[in-house]
Parts: sequence; structure tokens; C-alpha cells
Amino acid sequence: MVQLVCMHRRAFIIAGLLLPPLGSTAHAGPKAEKAPEGGELPMALATATVIRSRGGRAIMSVESTLVIADGALMERARLSRPRLNAAFNEAVRVEANRMLPDTVPDLEALTRALQRATDRVLGRQGARVLLGTVMVI
Repeated sequence: MVQLVCMHRRAFIIAGLLLPPLGSTAHAGPKAEKAPEGGELPMALATATVIRSRGGRAIMSVESTLVIADGALMERARLSRPRLNAAFNEAVRVEANRMLPDTVPDLEALTRALQRATDRVLGRQGARVLLGTVMVI
């Protein structure tokens, strides 16, 4: 008798795990999709070569993040990330070439260049560029 009860209990547990819940198939209507939300999109490290005063070379590296409030623009930025990375590298390269040897980077000009590149790639304004670390080593 005890063995029979254990078998029924096992069958009941297995059936409960394998069968879908009864309420899940009751409503087969269209599901309301939630609008995507904005947020922050960290960008890849952008680098460029800088000439030092004695003719040597250094590397300028720029960490940045995009802050996007619009969900649709955020999705477009995620899909355009390779183009954004290329545009950021190009903007950093141009700004690094404008630097005089042994000077600090002009962060305002760098931010403007990155913002223009972002707006150009995304096709409209709405994403804000935040600079993280800018280093010349």
C-alpha cells in the first residue's frame, strides 16, 4: 500500500512539472508591448596616436558613455554601435592631431566633436555624450 501511494505521488509531481499551468492558455489575445526605455550606453574605448615633443608617440584614450532618454533612439544607438565606435575613433583621431606636443587635450572640443559624430550617425539629436577618462600615455 505504501509503495502504491508513493508511485501516485511521483506521478502527480511529474504531471505538475510537465503540464503547462491552466491559466496560461486562457488568454491568447494580443499582448501589449511595453515601450522601450532609454538609459546609458557605454561606448568602446576610442584611441588615437599623439606626437610628443621629442618626436616620440603616445596614445590618447577616451572613455565615453551615451545618455539617451528616448527608447527608440536607444535601440537605434544599440544597433548602430559599430558605426558609433568608428565615428568616435575618427573624432578622437582628428582632435589628437590638433593637439600641440606636451599639451593637455581640449575636453570641450573633444566633447563637441563626439557629440557631432553621435548626432550624425544616429540621424537626429537626443543622445548626450558624457566623457569618462581621457588619458595620454
